Amino acid sequence: MIDIGLEALLIMDKAGIPLLFQKLDPKRTDIEPILLSGFLTAVKAFSIEIIDDTITDFHVDYGKRLITILSGHKIVFAAIHSHKSTERIIPVLAPLLKEFESQYYKENHIGESGPLEKYEPFRERIATVMGINNPSLDWIPFYTEIDEAKVTDDSKIKNFIDNHYSIKDIVNHCNLSESEVLNEISKLWAIGAIRFRNILTQRDIVISTSKIASYLQPSTIEWKELYKEFPNLINMIPHILNHLDGQTTVGHIIDDLDTEGIENVYWLMDYLYINDALSMLSPEKRRILMAKEILQKSLEIAADIYSVEETIWHLKSVLNEIRSPEIISQIRLLKENWSIDYSFLVYEGLSPEKVLQLYDIWLEILRMFIFSLDEKKRKKYIEYLTEMLDFDFFEKYRSEDMDGFEEFAFWLELIFI
Repeated sequence: MIDIGLEALLIMDKAGIPLLFQKLDPKRTDIEPILLSGFLTAVKAFSIEIIDDTITDFHVDYGKRLITILSGHKIVFAAIHSHKSTERIIPVLAPLLKEFESQYYKENHIGESGPLEKYEPFRERIATVMGINNPSLDWIPFYTEIDEAKVTDDSKIKNFIDNHYSIKDIVNHCNLSESEVLNEISKLWAIGAIRFRNILTQRDIVISTSKIASYLQPSTIEWKELYKEFPNLINMIPHILNHLDGQTTVGHIIDDLDTEGIENVYWLMDYLYINDALSMLSPEKRRILMAKEILQKSLEIAADIYSVEETIWHLKSVLNEIRSPEIISQIRLLKENWSIDYSFLVYEGLSPEKVLQLYDIWLEILRMFIFSLDEKKRKKYIEYLTEMLDFDFFEKYRSEDMDGFEEFAFWLELIFI
C-alpha cells in the first residue's frame, strides 16, 4: 500500500456520469459523492476543454483540501487529498486510471456506462494500492450486519474481527505483519464489509446530527437497541447532548462526565458516532470554530477596554455590512450583551469550499471590528488580545487547523505597528 493522504476517489466518464466513489479516510464523514459530483460538474461547465483534451491533470481547491483531476481517454479520476500530498498523487493514480480504462470500462460511447455494479470489484484494487488513509492501530473493526456476507473465506483475518480486537490486537494474534493486516483491513473497508469503533480521539470535536433525536425517545428502535447495549448509561445521553455545543472536545466531555466512568462515557459517544448520531467537525468547520472563539475573545477584551455599549455598537455596524445569513444568524445582539452560536446546523449540506469561504467572512468580521475601534486605545487592546491568544488558547487545535492563520497574525502585527 502507498499512503499518499488520499481521502476519497471519484471515477467518472467524460460525460460526468459517476461510475464509482470510494472513500479512503474513515474519519472524513463530510465527503459526500453528490456534493463532489455537483462541484465537479460546475468545474466541467466552466472549463470543459481542460477536462477533455487540453491537459491531462490539474488541481482545484476544495475547502482545506485539493481535488486532483486526472483525465484519460474516456475516464476522469477526481481525487480529494491534502495539499501536502500533491506531488505524490499523479504517479500513483495514473497507472490505476489506465488499468480502469483498459480492464473495466469497455463502453464505446461516452455517457452509456451501463450497470454501475460491474465497477465494484475495482474498490478492492484501489484499497490494494492505497489502503485507508492514516489508520490507527487502536481502531476496532467490526462487521456490518448487511455486508458481512461480502467477506470471503480466504480472508486472512476474517476470524479475528470480533468487535473487540483492535487492529493492534489482530496484528499480535495472527501470523501476519502489521502492513499485511492493514492491507486486509483496507480491502474489507473498501468493499463495505467493516466499519470501525474507537475512532474518536480526545482532541476531536463532535456535534449531533438529526439522528440524535431517536436516542432521546424511548419509543424508537434506536433507543431500545441502545438500552440493550448500555442499560445503565441510557440516561446519560441528555447530559452528553448538553456538551455537544460545537466547541467542546471529546476529551473535555469525558472529563466533565468522569463520575459516570471515563470508559463508559467514551464508549457511549463511540456508539453514537458509529451510528451516525454524532459527526466529527471537518477541517473547514474547525477553522470556523477557531474564528468564532477568537471573535468571542476579541469582543470580551473590547468590552473591558472600551465599554460593552461601544463594543455592541461597533459589532452592529460591522454586521450591517455583511450579507451572509449563515453568519448573521449565529451572532445574537442584545441591548446590553451579545452571544455567538457555536452550533453548525446552518452549515449542513454545504460543500467544503463554501464552508471555507464562510470562514474567510468570519475573519473579515474580526478585521473590520478591530479597525472600527478608536485608535487611542487600540494599541492597548491589541496587546491584551495577543496575550490572550497564547499557547493555551490554541492548545485544542491541531497544526493543520492553523494553516493560513499566520496571515491574520501578520495583519494584526501590521496594525499594531
